Amino acid sequence: MEDRRMKIEPSDEEDLDDFVVVDDGDYRMRVGSVSEDRSPERGVSWMLRLELVGGDRAGRTAVTDWLNFTARGMHRVRIVLAALGFDVSETLEVEPDQLVGREAIVRLRTQETVREPDGRLQRRSKVTYDGWSPLADAEAAGAAEGTVSGAGAGAGGNASGVFAADEMPF
Repeated sequence: MEDRRMKIEPSDEEDLDDFVVVDDGDYRMRVGSVSEDRSPERGVSWMLRLELVGGDRAGRTAVTDWLNFTARGMHRVRIVLAALGFDVSETLEVEPDQLVGREAIVRLRTQETVREPDGRLQRRSKVTYDGWSPLADAEAAGAAEGTVSGAGAGAGGNASGVFAADEMPF
């Protein structure tokens, strides 16, 4: 009979959960799926799973982003829908499936937080508040598939591209 035990040695590595797939920057992304959440307290929100387009990680999920259909969240909903090609200058009725497959340029920044129960550091990519642009803007600037601009300071960013939880630009 085969021995199926695994030996686990202690680690000297930093207590870090790193969920960052790509460096900070602007990327061409496709909406891979949209999940709807409804609650009496928070109302309706959609979680967008964003996939990279182009490059060696094409098709890989890089980040999720939320659209919150509240009075406070509607400004950002319009920004995102406009970047995805919807005409937000007039009344619009949209279903989650209508977003799937649409592409835009999305600005990612790294956020570091400390997990309360055990003090473990977590790094995640987040989409900045105004981090959505239509593909036409990038194409006009001569951008190709994949990374549109590299890491570093961007709108609302800092030189290192890493933010503490209370310093996030969105």
